[in-house]
Amino acid sequence: MKNIRNFAVIAHVDHGKSTLADRFLEITGVVEKGKHEEQLLDRNPISRERGITIKLAPVRMVYKSFVLNLIDTPGHIDFSYEVERTLACVEGVILLVDASQGIQAQTVANTHKALEKNLVIIPAINKIDLPQAQIKKTKKELINFLGIKEDEIYLISAKTGYGVDKLLKAVVEKIPSPNDKTGRSEVNSLSALIFDSYFDEHRGVIVFVRIFSGQIKKGQKVFLANAKVEITVDEVGFFTPDLKPENKLVDGEIGYVVTNLKDIHQVNVGETIVDAVNRNANPLAGYKKIKPMVFAGVFPTDTADYLNLKKALEKLYLNDAAISFSPIYSKALGSGFRVGFLGLLHAEVVRERLEREFGLSLVLTPPQVEFKKDDHSYFEPYVKLTIIAPSKYLGDVLALCQNHRAKFLTMNNIGQSDSIELIYEMPMIELIADFFDKLKSVSSGYASLDWEFLDYRPVLASPLTLLLNGQEIDEFSEVVPSEKAYQTGSFLVNRLKELIPRQQFEVRIQAAFGGKIIASAKIPPFRKNVLIKSGKVLGTGDVGRKRKLLEKQKEGKKRMKMVGKVEIPKEAFFKLFRR
Repeated sequence: MKNIRNFAVIAHVDHGKSTLADRFLEITGVVEKGKHEEQLLDRNPISRERGITIKLAPVRMVYKSFVLNLIDTPGHIDFSYEVERTLACVEGVILLVDASQGIQAQTVANTHKALEKNLVIIPAINKIDLPQAQIKKTKKELINFLGIKEDEIYLISAKTGYGVDKLLKAVVEKIPSPNDKTGRSEVNSLSALIFDSYFDEHRGVIVFVRIFSGQIKKGQKVFLANAKVEITVDEVGFFTPDLKPENKLVDGEIGYVVTNLKDIHQVNVGETIVDAVNRNANPLAGYKKIKPMVFAGVFPTDTADYLNLKKALEKLYLNDAAISFSPIYSKALGSGFRVGFLGLLHAEVVRERLEREFGLSLVLTPPQVEFKKDDHSYFEPYVKLTIIAPSKYLGDVLALCQNHRAKFLTMNNIGQSDSIELIYEMPMIELIADFFDKLKSVSSGYASLDWEFLDYRPVLASPLTLLLNGQEIDEFSEVVPSEKAYQTGSFLVNRLKELIPRQQFEVRIQAAFGGKIIASAKIPPFRKNVLIKSGKVLGTGDVGRKRKLLEKQKEGKKRMKMVGKVEIPKEAFFKLFRR
């Protein structure tokens, strides 16, 4: 236990965490330099395509006589829950800051999370080899932010490997070995925290664990303290980063356990594993239940896929405990689920994972936040917003916030740099609409933000209803504040006019608020006979050609969804989702 070091790398998105992890893997001999793909721990294809980490990724390394358990974490705010789960399993973190960008919003948010858990923080400035690197400025920001000395900051280039060896030595020297955090008198009794999991078709639920006391080995009977389920351990091992079986996991180690459980409802992230003979032991604190803030309807384009979608969501929940889902029925779209997400990017990634990993074709309705209703009054969710931006963009950022019903709280300088920190209170509905994109636009891409939920506050609001040819479409309807009704209604009507293709009949699109039509548009019908193609009547001729045509139409129907008698392309839902 003296030679174990459990640590994580935390940073703002795109500051080089996964690239630094690559260098660590090379130095410790886990992989050979030049003979592996970059950002090795980012194994999800969606993660690789988008260039961002979306899942925590553990790996075990041996450095000299030390065992190093590293957990790479996401930097984007929508995946902050992954960071919180990681920090409960480690004794220290490397705080990585991009030399060309300095301290950003998630740098601040993730550091506060690490400080709350009394973790050792090792600050490192990355990308010092870039021509635009501002090393002195970034040093000053870190010195003022953390209250540290200049010689405590490590200068590295994760891309070239400069300074990485020194940083790894600092991990061994500065991060303490694991302690028994359970406070138990029975030091030898098993106590392990489940911090992640996924489902394997052949071996059931595989859980990622941190052992806080005792040991766990193959064939051992253990007990899930909260679910009250006894299981026989099928296999244990480490991450290298592939699963590598071992005889046992002992106090202080991080690894995996194959449970062989086929019922995925029996395992939750934050669960405690204890000895079967000691099943009355108090469980570990676990994790605070995350509260999704953005909601959307998720429907299969083929109604026969409803049960497949349900199974897919259940399996995905094992790997992403931040989502929530409940069944809903739509007259237009059929049976589906109301799914809660942490943000728009989280929603897009979940939709993409469902389609790729489970072979589904899905429609997501436009995003909404949950208003509370008490009698005839509405209450909307508010968030505390932290924005960090260069001072030269201050005027534009202030104007943007004012236009989005934000209430200014305070403003602070970041060290001796020209960056400023702005704190606001803002309605959640304003944040998810287009605020982040506009913030990036007015700050030339330099501003960053972080948010946390505050409370629900009264607002003058009513449902905004969308109608297609007089038929109410619940999937496009939402509760909106009265002062934003016309703006939102006009946007939705005009956007749908652009996205819905012309039909063989006129399509009227209307937005109604408070019993009145506040916006409307029309899509004119086709003027030609669409039953005739290239001068020939469809349906005549060779049987093989007819079959080919039917297959082509079948594929086309997967990309369309009938709403009443109006066909809407699947892409229209996606484009409406991100306004």
